[in-house]
Amino acid sequence: MKKDRTAEDRKMETRRRITIRLRDSRGVSLIEVLIAIVILTVGISSVAMMQYMAVAGNSFGRETQIASELGQELLERMRSTPVRDDTGAIATLFAPGAHPTPDDDAVLQNPVGAGDASYDPVTRAGGVTFTRVWWVEDDCRSVVINDADPNESLCTPVPPSACAAGAAMNNVKAVAVRVCWMGKDGNNHSITLNGVKWDESATP
Repeated sequence: MKKDRTAEDRKMETRRRITIRLRDSRGVSLIEVLIAIVILTVGISSVAMMQYMAVAGNSFGRETQIASELGQELLERMRSTPVRDDTGAIATLFAPGAHPTPDDDAVLQNPVGAGDASYDPVTRAGGVTFTRVWWVEDDCRSVVINDADPNESLCTPVPPSACAAGAAMNNVKAVAVRVCWMGKDGNNHSITLNGVKWDESATP
């Protein structure tokens, strides 16, 4: 009789353990699955947004570098070009006012080496079109560009310029070069570089 009770007790204990295991191994609820999906979606969206911003930043940085190089290249060409020609006349590049003019094409060559015999103020690089303009002010060492909207620097139409207040200087020409482009982000951008050119024929 004692042995039968022991066997019965063992069966009861086994059933109790199985019941506890079944309770502990219940399935994941639908709400828990939805919460996990939401957390995963938010995480993936954040990573994708950071990746997009990084790519956009790299693209804008490359565009700015190209624009800087184009503007600096034009300034260097102007620095290496005499203010006056052999007859003593002012070179067209340094005529006061806004540029380029049709006469400038005879002086400048295409800076990107595309095989074009004439200078082209519009250059396409990296899938973006860059436009270059410049201003010259006589007897001046600093140019002020009078943009219609101070918060938006444009190349078309070319805004007027003037000599900065207190910047008058004899036999010096102030030069400002601006490069404009519409970036791959769909926004207008520009950079402006400044320089001066001494009239070599002038008496110091």
